Amino acid sequence: MHKLTHLQRPGVMFTPGAGDPYVTRLCDWITEWDGQRPLDAAIVGAPLSKSSISFSGAHLHPATLRQLFIAFTTYNFEADLDLSSLQVGDLGDVGMHVTDIPQCHRNIEQAFQEISQQLPSTIPCLVGGDHSITFPALTGIQSARQERIGLIQFDAHLDVRDTAYGGRSNGTPIRSLVENSVIRGEDIVNIGLRSFANSKAYRDFAEQQGITLYTARQVREEGIKPILERTIRELAAKTDSVYVTFDIDVLDQADVPGVPAIGPGGLSPVDLFTCAELLGEWNRVIGMDMVCVDPSRDTRDRTSRISLHVLLYFLTGLTRRRLALA
Repeated sequence: MHKLTHLQRPGVMFTPGAGDPYVTRLCDWITEWDGQRPLDAAIVGAPLSKSSISFSGAHLHPATLRQLFIAFTTYNFEADLDLSSLQVGDLGDVGMHVTDIPQCHRNIEQAFQEISQQLPSTIPCLVGGDHSITFPALTGIQSARQERIGLIQFDAHLDVRDTAYGGRSNGTPIRSLVENSVIRGEDIVNIGLRSFANSKAYRDFAEQQGITLYTARQVREEGIKPILERTIRELAAKTDSVYVTFDIDVLDQADVPGVPAIGPGGLSPVDLFTCAELLGEWNRVIGMDMVCVDPSRDTRDRTSRISLHVLLYFLTGLTRRRLALA
């Protein structure tokens, strides 16, 4: 039996009920892991938002996402594919210190090193929290795997702020990964960058590090699939594995009112769903996260519902990946 010492029980769980026998709800499918059954994918929460530069209630996102499990089913109508054949378990939340942000980051790093060591064939799906969590999560994975990992980042922002100004925050994960040699700059692709949300100095830094940058305008003009397919080809040629981070503020403010950094001209939810499904199917992808969803600023859980669908489309792709191996 596995024992993951840095994780706490999920904050919200449902008791499977004797409902419609023809319908499988997410809450009946994604249940607390018993420490024994093999998992294709694992849900992990990181309820941390004290490290956000701007006000953020993103620590509420993991619990809100789980509350939505009762509202959706496992059947992807577009793909005519039921996800319930996939083994998915909820590992709970990484324990957070009340005031010590570096300790929170160390807890995340240790938890993901532990997950990677004990469950090497399981794809962790990390529910943030602000974007600062990506750095420790990937550091933990890299410590366990010791391989060349690429990163695909969907984000309106570069997230390469200088840590000398305020320490590690939701604006620093990419710079932290590069400066700590967790990931090479040339192995990072950022898709969805928006105007008036970044600085020239930080763009120069990103380009000097070899990071590939695609703007939201390029996505609109070229289409998301050609850009993603090019990204997959390029990373496949030089990396052993790939991690994906979805900062939900990459989407347009009309669709996601519940993100701290709203802005016009962003990507569409369909763009993100398309990418999530294709990346879930790609056998190089070893983990993913969804960050910067603030339920306290949301309306009718619109943003959390989009985040949940990013997860479900990713699991759709992963279901195809597993079926192809069967």
